[in-house]
Amino acid sequence: MALPVFAGTPAPVTAPPQAPSEQGWTLGLEIMALQPYQSEGQYDDTDYDIAWRGSLGYQFSDGLFLKGSYFGYKTDTDSNEELDMASVDLVIGQNFKPMEKLSISPFIGVRYASFEEDMGGMDFDGWGIVIGLDATRALGNNISLYVTAKQSVLFGEDDYYDGDRTVLISEFGAGLQYDFCFGSVAGNVRGGVEGQYWSGVSDDDSEDMSLFGFVLGVNFRF
Repeated sequence: MALPVFAGTPAPVTAPPQAPSEQGWTLGLEIMALQPYQSEGQYDDTDYDIAWRGSLGYQFSDGLFLKGSYFGYKTDTDSNEELDMASVDLVIGQNFKPMEKLSISPFIGVRYASFEEDMGGMDFDGWGIVIGLDATRALGNNISLYVTAKQSVLFGEDDYYDGDRTVLISEFGAGLQYDFCFGSVAGNVRGGVEGQYWSGVSDDDSEDMSLFGFVLGVNFRF
């Protein structure tokens, strides 16, 4: 029999239980159509070109996850300049569900990135820290809004000019997600927009450049 709670005695408060995460491997692939921009307008009449991102990870039953990912993009401008960009992330994160319809997954890890540009002779590569967040808000009928954000700071060298550089990379994405499952495999399809801002990597006087465009992705857990 439960003991009575007397006046002036706070009643015990029990936190609502969190549903356990499904454990398993995760695999993702995103195809993007991105257009480059430069802070001084030196990318003449650029068009959309294909970029891609792949990821492989593992999710534990308590919501902890590990994930590695690769992003690659290469394009030519109308002024016959070539851009070649890539990044590799290795992160650890945690899945939270503070509300029934809201899921939040913050993460932190290390990043390697490279940037080559013919126009200014830039040839940067460096290592640093990346932090980020992936969040979804369910709308119903297996459809959700999703938002992603990343920020990284990299320390490396410009091989062309033989000097040290610090580079900041900011990323943001948003769109719609559709969840599905077949057998023991769960997954989702995402469609939306993405923007990236690379600070201090363009031209010989550390100009900024950015990417913006559309993304279509699919993710699996098995």
